[in-house]
Amino acid sequence: MFEKREIYRAIGELVYVIAKAHDGIVIAEKKKFYEVIEKELNFEAWAAQSRFELLDEVTHPTLEHAYNDAMFEFRKYKDYLTEEMKEMAIRVLQEVANAYKGSSEFQNFILDRFMYDINHMN
Repeated sequence: MFEKREIYRAIGELVYVIAKAHDGIVIAEKKKFYEVIEKELNFEAWAAQSRFELLDEVTHPTLEHAYNDAMFEFRKYKDYLTEEMKEMAIRVLQEVANAYKGSSEFQNFILDRFMYDINHMN
């Protein structure tokens, strides 16, 4: 399903934001991200991974731009965004945030913002 893949790509974009929220992406975060999405997304993990790698290796958007793009996708496909998918997205972000010496204050801010935004979509 195309819509579901777009949601997974948006998750990859949010992981990029979480991982970049401190002084850059570290290997521990990438490794944790790959582990988590393989477990959570199974055969669709490539969608999140490809978006993350595109942002990390090619485009390098600002955190605000990447966050807003991801939230745009969530809103666009909100009719396909189940409660289980919302919970899974939060789990993925939390696990990646905790992969590098625990989450930073800015990562926690992003997580809180995401949890608020995802639960108050119009």
